[in-house]
Amino acid sequence: MGIALYGLIAFAVIFSGAIVGLLLNRLLPEHYRQDATRRIVQTSMGMVSLLSALVLGLLVATAKNKFDTTNKQVEEFAANLMWLDRELTNYGEDGKAIRPILKQFALTKFRANWPQNAEARPGADALPPSRLFENLQQKIRALTPQTDAQRSTLASALEITNDLNKTSWLQRAQESGHVPRPFIFVLVAWLCLLFVSFGLFAPTNALALIALFICAASLSGAITLVADMDRPFEGFIAISPQPMEQALAMINAP
Repeated sequence: MGIALYGLIAFAVIFSGAIVGLLLNRLLPEHYRQDATRRIVQTSMGMVSLLSALVLGLLVATAKNKFDTTNKQVEEFAANLMWLDRELTNYGEDGKAIRPILKQFALTKFRANWPQNAEARPGADALPPSRLFENLQQKIRALTPQTDAQRSTLASALEITNDLNKTSWLQRAQESGHVPRPFIFVLVAWLCLLFVSFGLFAPTNALALIALFICAASLSGAITLVADMDRPFEGFIAISPQPMEQALAMINAP
């Protein structure tokens, strides 16, 4: 389901609850309009409102945590790419010969995460990032250092590739959403019931309708924000490709 669609469906369901409440308000018998009935409905819905606030806060915190974690992983990944490129350069001619493979891997990884920012799409026969990285590791492991400086540089390069490999697998494991979809559905259902109670005793005038509309739009916006941050590489709030762009610029430099 698209991110914007989450917000539209949430708004439609929540605001329709207010409309149903306003319609029931006209049909409500007079003996149901007493203050005692109003108080018990408001108290009951107060509990629903509290639960909804707690669940919404939990969902926002979960989605924000995933967004921040992924953003940190991208920054570390880009830094490791630049570091590995420097180590290959410092190793010597044999290390410089591996740099084109590193460049191809970094570019393929960039296209996979930000296809909308890539200048060119990969061909049908293009290798996936995992295969390119395996080729890169094999080339680095095949290096035969001749001096202590080269041995130290090779050890550092192998350590960096291990970090890159770990980050790649972590990102793949975290591709699925962290926010449980049933939580969102239950939250929207609670908010719909809450707005039914709002409309049930609300005055039938334009100002009350506008207030309910703004409130429903704000809540659906929060739900959209949760769905958006749970997909950190797409949507309105996406992770910046700038760290990877900087890494590619450095790798492309002679």
